[in-house]
Amino acid sequence: MLKTANRKLFSTFSILLMALLTVLLMVALVFPTFAAPNHQDDPNLPTPTPQPVEDVAYTLSKVGGQAATFTLPAFEKDGISIGETTVESHYPAGMIFTMTASSANGDITNATLYIELTSGSRNRVPADLDADTNTWTAHLWDTGGQPAWAHFKAWWSVVDATNVGVETEGTFLDYADPNREWWRVETDDIIMYWYEGGLAGTPDEIAAQIAEAMAATEQRRVEGFGGRISYKPIGVVYANDQDLGEMYASGTTNPNSAGFTSSDLGMTVQDNGNPPPEWFENLKDCIYLTPLEARTLEWRTQGTIYSTIPHEVAHLYQYDKGVLLGPTWWVEGQADWFSYAPGQYDKRLRHLATLQDLSVSLDGDNVGWVTTEADGCYGLAYDVGVSFINWLMATYGGLPTHAAILQNLRSGQTLYQALETVTGKTFLELENEWRAYIGFNVLSLADVDPASALDDPIDAAFAVGDTVTLPAMPMQVPMADAPGPSQIGNAPCFGGTEVTILRVGSLDGVNYYEVDCGGLTGWMTLGQLQAQ
Repeated sequence: MLKTANRKLFSTFSILLMALLTVLLMVALVFPTFAAPNHQDDPNLPTPTPQPVEDVAYTLSKVGGQAATFTLPAFEKDGISIGETTVESHYPAGMIFTMTASSANGDITNATLYIELTSGSRNRVPADLDADTNTWTAHLWDTGGQPAWAHFKAWWSVVDATNVGVETEGTFLDYADPNREWWRVETDDIIMYWYEGGLAGTPDEIAAQIAEAMAATEQRRVEGFGGRISYKPIGVVYANDQDLGEMYASGTTNPNSAGFTSSDLGMTVQDNGNPPPEWFENLKDCIYLTPLEARTLEWRTQGTIYSTIPHEVAHLYQYDKGVLLGPTWWVEGQADWFSYAPGQYDKRLRHLATLQDLSVSLDGDNVGWVTTEADGCYGLAYDVGVSFINWLMATYGGLPTHAAILQNLRSGQTLYQALETVTGKTFLELENEWRAYIGFNVLSLADVDPASALDDPIDAAFAVGDTVTLPAMPMQVPMADAPGPSQIGNAPCFGGTEVTILRVGSLDGVNYYEVDCGGLTGWMTLGQLQAQ
């Protein structure tokens, strides 16, 4: 669930999440979640059960809301002296670091501020010198784009005229918000920030719920991902889209999104407001839509604490453990399964199966997540993913099976190879078992690999191994991924190119030729291979 953020510091993972997760809160808002997870009824498999916890320890404090100056200690080494650094947060316009420096060897010629984010990624900010005061100033995040309460480590690198250079010790800092008071809760599993009006309940009630939601799901994440995350995740909740938009220089955000999760920052940032009116209009036919008047602050708070935050922490686990791999349905379904309240996914899919079929195979990233389905709702990939994963673990060994799949992913296998290695079944067999469980049609090998359904060629003009020079016109000849009249050409092969025949077969009386076009492969008909 995401909005645009500082591109300069975000990894590929962060950008991927911004592309994929915008829909998540909207899906959660369609399918309500509650403090107690909704267990599915027969014939559906039960939802994953949170670990029973009570009176989870936490510390609660109030932070921000006033201008404050932090300090980094003075430093001396190799003849270079760095005075005490002052640090002021000007959120949302960044942080200003100021210090003085001198060297017994000559003038200081360069000073650079370095920061290291939770993920280990680094950035640097060259400092400017005020010669009159001998003061060096570095302005971090001066263009905005970072959320309040990002945690990082900062230090100086200073070089003098003789090319002697030193680096100070790193100091851990928070990007404090001087404009608004926030509540901060810390548990063994998370650090969370919110402010008055952002979440419903007294600070202690909210803190206890956050502590419960994370503690009750953490053991499952540790077992399922093969170990605990290497840092403590941070969560920040804004009351609405407008408040969240303060971090951006433009002061605007996409009203249809709901925040973002960044592996670089090690944090998830969400707004707890309602979607805009046009969102409700677009989903007016969704049979599970919770109307605006029912979306109270209390209702939204439960969804954020028990569904959204654990879901996003699972995404941070995926990156930290090196298993952010696979199609959208797997990545999002996995994050849903490791949340506190994954929702009524099988219920939705069983009903949807009475209205439409799942025509695409899970062997690929083809399951839609933004398209509207026959029940008037979207987010299909989320429900398909969590349903398949829940069925898989219930049928083939639970969390140890999941951990083994991820270990194979880390070793370089694809998701489908890992699933087959761990279960001993082909992926088509696994998918069909799950489809039968839900009520979708089962697939034949020909549905997944149309080339396997080809008959022997009928009086083929070319044989395997032949080379053919394509006609000069058209300038580009499209090659399809699979044989068949309904296949859409994607990779182009230029007219006049010599191609090699790799396979030949017939379907409904028509011959199809798989060709190699300069290293690209695809399927063509005879009409494409030779001039008419």
